[in-house]
Amino acid sequence: MINEDEFFNIITEIVKEERKKRKISQLHLALILGHQSPSYVARIELRQDNANYNLHHLLIIAEEFNMDIQQLIPSTA
Repeated sequence: MINEDEFFNIITEIVKEERKKRKISQLHLALILGHQSPSYVARIELRQDNANYNLHHLLIIAEEFNMDIQQLIPSTA
């Protein structure tokens, strides 16, 4: 079983890898999520101040990346 920090680290890495694979900048992803600055996504990717994607973010990202949301969330088993 993974702990909370590991869980959010894995989600962050999955989203980051998928973002880079699609050549989407941090700014573009921030705009998709309704933020005006890339610093929002940068904080999440650097795991600063306990910043994380929430479920709403993951729904938006999954839709934008044409993925099933389950592909963004690690198994806890």
